[in-house]
Amino acid sequence: MSQQNLTSNPAISRAHSIRDRFAAALFAVGVKWCADERAALDWAAPALVFAPHPDDEVLGCGGTIALKAMAGSSLQIVIMTDGRTSHAQFVDAQTLIEMRRAEAVDASKQLGLDSSACTFLDFEDNRLAEHADSARKQVIELLQKHRPEQVFVSHRRDRLRDHVATYEIVTSAIREWGKPVTVLEYPVWLWNTWPWTTLPGLWAAFAGLPRMLRDSAELAFGCRTRIDIGAVLPRKLDALAQYRSQVQRHNDDSRWPILSDVSEGSFLGRFCTGIEVFRRTEQGR
Repeated sequence: MSQQNLTSNPAISRAHSIRDRFAAALFAVGVKWCADERAALDWAAPALVFAPHPDDEVLGCGGTIALKAMAGSSLQIVIMTDGRTSHAQFVDAQTLIEMRRAEAVDASKQLGLDSSACTFLDFEDNRLAEHADSARKQVIELLQKHRPEQVFVSHRRDRLRDHVATYEIVTSAIREWGKPVTVLEYPVWLWNTWPWTTLPGLWAAFAGLPRMLRDSAELAFGCRTRIDIGAVLPRKLDALAQYRSQVQRHNDDSRWPILSDVSEGSFLGRFCTGIEVFRRTEQGR
């Protein structure tokens, strides 16, 4: 699937609705009252990007990766799990693992990296927390080897257990490593909340109101570092299109779930804009 198909898909096109206007207003308030006044990111600084699953690195910070690659940054993408469960009812585990690994390498090339920039830890999908000690040791080894000044990692509140486990494992490893580093948490599934995506229904919205308010506040006021990726958005969309298992139906099988199925396409639409946001903290400084 090409980037043109991704952006022209009616399911993820940007609707000029009350929801969109409210989301824009909420962001504007966040920019005004919670602007990040710290020094701008050093684009050339060495960095590690930790992704819970193959595709999270592109969804959450693909544009930022492309900008850093253009600046000559020494950058490594680390995929924590093997992605074997995303379509387990359709494809055997090994085939899906190989498929998603190849997609990750193809995506990294679209962002300006080469195949050696991808490291696969291959922990079993949906069971990362069960292997936290082993994963933390491997992350520490990567920190010692690459000595990053910036670490990108899934947001601490990113809902899915592998996403939260990735944050906890990586930040624990950083503390044990003990070197100064800028940590940038990127939201993925945190975006799947109103007003950024459609409501799941009145009753579900009411039942989930506390989390919706918390998540919306975190996105608007907690993720204060905002990166303009407009210049490299086509690269990000090209990279996302490489994840064919996630964005197009295999063999045109209508049962095959894809990202544009989530929240009527508004979820995927969040990653097709010119802005990426991060919660930024300085560790050991």
